[in-house]
Amino acid sequence: MSTQKAPLLSRFRLSSLVVVLIGVAFLVMSLQLPIGTFQTPGAGMWPMLVSIALIVAAVFLLITEPDGADYEPLTRRTLISVLGFLWIAAFVVMFQAVGFTFASLIFSVVWLRFLARESWKFTLIASPVFTIAFVLIFSVALGVPVPHDPVLSFITGGRF
Repeated sequence: MSTQKAPLLSRFRLSSLVVVLIGVAFLVMSLQLPIGTFQTPGAGMWPMLVSIALIVAAVFLLITEPDGADYEPLTRRTLISVLGFLWIAAFVVMFQAVGFTFASLIFSVVWLRFLARESWKFTLIASPVFTIAFVLIFSVALGVPVPHDPVLSFITGGRF
């Protein structure tokens, strides 16, 4: 019964190290924004906290896990997670260009139909419902400032 030691830089450890580096990069970028306080957070507060959590989690995995044997292997289905992340990034750019309402509708349609593989019927019914919910929650109830939104401006007579 020989116990085989895991290589120092296995693919699993290398991916954890890459996550640490990404976390550090995001932390550096978040520190360039105003942090504020917990009572009045600035634009960099949440990115900073998420970056720190990402770094801590990846370092923890580097220290405690010798290899990735206990984890699900990467498959073609893993690509859906990567595409979902990229689609969220595209949503941020899109809502600055075309407004929150229209971007939310497009985001929902693409997410439900192509990433979640829902039927067209469900997608076309649920997307407007989700969009209305997004607008009511973020723009109306929480008062989150969003870039100029032509749809909201039209519906509310310029109030948003």
